[in-house]
Amino acid sequence: MPPYPGGAMGGVPMSVGDGLSWAWSKFKDNALILVAGIGVWSTLSLLGGFNFHVTLNGQEYGVGFGVPFGGYISAAASLFAPMVTANMSLKVATGRPLEWNDLFSFPNVIAGLLAAFLSYVAMIPAALLCGFPAFIVLFLFYYSVYFTVDKGVDGIAGMGASWNILSSHVGELLPFALTGAGLYIVGGITVFGWLVTVPLAVLMTGYSYVRIQGYDVVR
Repeated sequence: MPPYPGGAMGGVPMSVGDGLSWAWSKFKDNALILVAGIGVWSTLSLLGGFNFHVTLNGQEYGVGFGVPFGGYISAAASLFAPMVTANMSLKVATGRPLEWNDLFSFPNVIAGLLAAFLSYVAMIPAALLCGFPAFIVLFLFYYSVYFTVDKGVDGIAGMGASWNILSSHVGELLPFALTGAGLYIVGGITVFGWLVTVPLAVLMTGYSYVRIQGYDVVR
């Protein structure tokens, strides 16, 4: 585990308000590299294409785009991106400076890939039932890659650790999950707002991951 500062909680209560305030202050300090990182991986995840179609008065209208082999690139990006964002948010949380090579840094890569892949697979049957079970699965496994990056554990152990800590602290961590979801939605609605809201959501995840284990983040 990296040397988290401040001892147990650093004397500051854990809250969404404190987390958002901390995330905003750290975003301002690292805005360029965070926006670039989020932008690169978001773009890669969209290369699989986008399609929207609607039928009006019997006539179909639509728009779409994609690139050759974009689906494979998009799928790969969805597995590698969580390692990048986890590593960046944990570096900020521990006061280590972000570097440009962090945009393509994958600590404990095999474990991280396995944790990300199995977490997505676990969401498939839940998503087939309806949206709410899928949200529960996403919530319980959300720290999986964080544990592989932070602790160096294997993918299965990372998923188990994520399940244990999130299921044991639902009341404390659910507000962070809902706030993060809200930031993603606001970013999507405002189109370019995600360049700010997604980094904030990522940093808040790093904050909650560190704080729920009894440590403080660098302030």
